[in-house]
Amino acid sequence: MPRNVVSELGDGDDMTPTGNHGKRARVEEVEDDETSNQTSIYGSTDRVWTLKYPDPAGTPLSDVPVSTAFECLREKQQAEKSEPWAPFQTEKEWELAHWLMGSGVSQKKIDEFCKLKVIQEDVKPSYHNARSLLKFIDNIERGPEFQCTPIKLEGDIVDSNGHAQTETLELWHRDPVEVIKDLMGNPVFRGHQQYAPVQHFRNKERTDREYSEMWTGDWWWDVQKKLPNESGTVAPVIIASDQTQLSAFSGDKKAWPVYISVGNIEKAVRRKQSSRAFLLLGYIPTSKFECFSEKKRSQIGYQVFHDCMKKILEPLEKAGKEGIRMVCADGYERLVYPLLAAYIADYPEQCLVCCCKENSCPRCTVDPKKRGELIQSSLRTPDDTLQILKAMSQGLKPDEFRNQNLRPINPFWRDLPHCNIFDCMTPDLLHQLHKGLFGDHVSKWAQSTIQNSSREIDGRFRTMTPHPTLRKFPKGVSTITQWTGTEYKAMAKVFPGLLAGAADPQVLEVVRAFEDFMYYAHFEVHTDKSLAALDAAWLAFHAHKGIFQHLGVRQHFNISKLHNVSHYSQSIRSRGTTDGFNSESSERLHIDLAKSGYRASNKRHFQSQMTIWLTRQESMNRHANYIKWAVPDYHKNMEGFEDNEVDSTDVMEVGEDSDDLGDMSHDTNAHITYTYAKNPPCPKTTMHEIENEYNCGEWFTWYLRRFLEMHSLSTDLLEAPNNVRFPVWKKIQLHLPNIKEVATEGNSDTVYATREIPEVITAKGIKPSSPAQTSTVVVRAKDSDSNKGHLSDLKIARVHLIFKLPHELSASFPHLLAFVDWFTPLQKYFKPLGIYQLILSSKPAIYHQISAALFTPIGTGRMFLINTYLHEQVELARQADIERCRLRGLPVKKKKKSHK
Repeated sequence: MPRNVVSELGDGDDMTPTGNHGKRARVEEVEDDETSNQTSIYGSTDRVWTLKYPDPAGTPLSDVPVSTAFECLREKQQAEKSEPWAPFQTEKEWELAHWLMGSGVSQKKIDEFCKLKVIQEDVKPSYHNARSLLKFIDNIERGPEFQCTPIKLEGDIVDSNGHAQTETLELWHRDPVEVIKDLMGNPVFRGHQQYAPVQHFRNKERTDREYSEMWTGDWWWDVQKKLPNESGTVAPVIIASDQTQLSAFSGDKKAWPVYISVGNIEKAVRRKQSSRAFLLLGYIPTSKFECFSEKKRSQIGYQVFHDCMKKILEPLEKAGKEGIRMVCADGYERLVYPLLAAYIADYPEQCLVCCCKENSCPRCTVDPKKRGELIQSSLRTPDDTLQILKAMSQGLKPDEFRNQNLRPINPFWRDLPHCNIFDCMTPDLLHQLHKGLFGDHVSKWAQSTIQNSSREIDGRFRTMTPHPTLRKFPKGVSTITQWTGTEYKAMAKVFPGLLAGAADPQVLEVVRAFEDFMYYAHFEVHTDKSLAALDAAWLAFHAHKGIFQHLGVRQHFNISKLHNVSHYSQSIRSRGTTDGFNSESSERLHIDLAKSGYRASNKRHFQSQMTIWLTRQESMNRHANYIKWAVPDYHKNMEGFEDNEVDSTDVMEVGEDSDDLGDMSHDTNAHITYTYAKNPPCPKTTMHEIENEYNCGEWFTWYLRRFLEMHSLSTDLLEAPNNVRFPVWKKIQLHLPNIKEVATEGNSDTVYATREIPEVITAKGIKPSSPAQTSTVVVRAKDSDSNKGHLSDLKIARVHLIFKLPHELSASFPHLLAFVDWFTPLQKYFKPLGIYQLILSSKPAIYHQISAALFTPIGTGRMFLINTYLHEQVELARQADIERCRLRGLPVKKKKKSHK
């Protein structure tokens, strides 16, 4: 990523270069790719102007690097003349131990495994049972240790002797400062950490700011000014907590894990489970508090949570004020100030952390009866809240306590430096948008406005045009009783289109506005312009939501989630985009850091066993990363092998330097590449199979002849079509220019063109049928003018066949071809959903032909979109059969189909 200093940012607008930066903020012009000319709809180019925080923020304490944890271990092994996989004797012995610990098998099964003759006589590992294996693992370098702090409670219920009943809880936790040291100094994160805040802009005038990582937001920039040491490094502490069920079918075993990470690590790395950028900080004890009377149990539970969190995070109070020396992943030592910056939790837990009732907003003081209105309320502040809680504890009963819906709690965050706990509440896409507003509210409201909604919507889902990127609901959605976030996302993809023609146009507009907001909220990179679009979508939702009251679906909109999402724009500007704080990550952490450990325990006194199990797992993972670092030629994937990966030798890649692209005169096409299998899956496809099984019809021969004549190729092979064999591919992978808002790690689409596979009865049972997959693609004409708009000269097509010419002609024309149906131009606009209506460009009197189809060398046009176009008609039950009949040449008396 080339970077060249353009200028300092002074008091004026002078952008002339200068060599002395001093301690003022400075602007750098940054290009993601020197040759890139990709245009974003929210920014002119990929060029970014970076405003750096004034030096010396985030600078090392010394210019001399120090040894990282891996380097210290290597020095120790070299002094002891041991191998990198020590304490194991050989590399094979280490790999076997690593597999056994990661496989999830019990210690009893490990004992049985070690007793096998093939292991004892051939492998001969140094360990002969599970116990000896664990002794080896306990000798590996380990991370921060867990400790147990007893929490003794004295209830208000007395026993038969008149004594108050008591209960002792176990709080398992480890020092957060030591865990942060472990994260900041992990060499695995070298090159993926940031130590000072920056501001990015899409233009030189700095009128369109960009937000992505945590260090691009306002919070880090503002808190950097408050540090007592100007060269200090902020470590934005991210906490996540969520109570989860451990026992699967019966029992009431629960765990309340608390996870920790730091915002210095890139959010893309934090999201990856395999990176282990989130570590377990502790387990909050769960109890029914039976030594207390029933009316006091809830309040005691609230306070116990805060007392435990106070104990866990107590080391951050001093470290956040004075700073602490830490060796970072780049090998330099810095003075780090760990400050609580973000708290990932669902809505009930957000209210618990913020000491407010569950009909309130954790961030502001909105009246619970006005949560459905588009109003702005004053934000909560720590100073005001602590003052109110103090007055309440003194028996003063201030009016603000009731008005702000607070609970009488001594909060854990009261002494944490520079901590605004209310501002730390980050957006929760899973519980607030997918499961919350869409799943529980908007989708149900919209369906309630349709007559016989279950039958109608289920019918549309059942007959939905299949597409590889869409989930199929063969029985509709009304029969689903256990919904997940994945299912809600799949439903949301097609829900607006399914409502068309059945719901009121105003209902379509409110659903469209909500989904616009939902997808804007998912952007991985935001700008001031895209945030304005996010806010505009939310305003549009409120402007149209009254239709649900008019139709009798709703009486009010006083819903917490409906109000909470109004703070998204503010949160993104403060701490970066929402993908860095999604609670889906913490939900996934439950499996590895809570449930797997519970399954490995004997289910009695399980929390202590879970911490031991987790410590050993961390030791093995740490050692695996060390071996990858210490042994450069050690290419074994310690996470496991991916059987479905395609070897690079089996893939043909086509890019801008390939002849397959032809004459690329338009700059926007210059970075489209695609890959396909070197050996075609169907190398000898006959003309008969193409015409009938790929639904190309008998007109395929006519268009093939026309194509050959246009390219001055011999047509002799058409004289004996039964002897012609075509190599056919099932799919190609398009590698598209990166769209940062959608995916910061690359963007690709797959174009499918497969034939229908009928049901087959085999010796192993019935193999179900598989429908044909024909991708819908968007092609930009080669002579298009991007100045006319991003929809100018676009053509929509449906791909039926991906192939090459037979080997007799492959030398003269070796390029990949596609046989497609063209749709009508983008002219008929459907305003309620903001989409275009299309029909196939076919001659209605001739049902057996693929009209307006032509051969297109893949790569000569820009194909950058795959979509599914759904029908407007209410009666869709015969859609699939009708489509197959039309394409196979069978007469069907039906109006032209409308696609969106």
